[in-house]
Amino acid sequence: MVKNLSNSFKLQTQNLDLNRIKSDMRAISDEFSHLKIKEGGKSENDKGFIELLENGLNEVNQNIQTSEKLSMDLASGKETNIHETMLAATKAELSFSMLVQVRNKVIEAYQEVMRMQV
Repeated sequence: MVKNLSNSFKLQTQNLDLNRIKSDMRAISDEFSHLKIKEGGKSENDKGFIELLENGLNEVNQNIQTSEKLSMDLASGKETNIHETMLAATKAELSFSMLVQVRNKVIEAYQEVMRMQV
């Protein structure tokens, strides 16, 4: 059962590489880096959005690694707590799904901005 769960999760994560998502987000951010923010906003050198995305990517990556480690430990007999393993796998799956949705929304917003007439 754990092996099937681990295999299905690996299949899902193979379709979208975290590094590819990170490079997509950075490319979109770089595209808008020349724009200055008007009054009341932060300076153009503020990297808050990119840092937020990178922190999110790192957290998702950590969740996936923890899930894989617990799955391997359970399969090898080192870990006997299946509840903790299943919770870690579910947490990793949900965080990865949310990351994919955030990526899709950012790309959709970028495409919308690019369609605007100036």
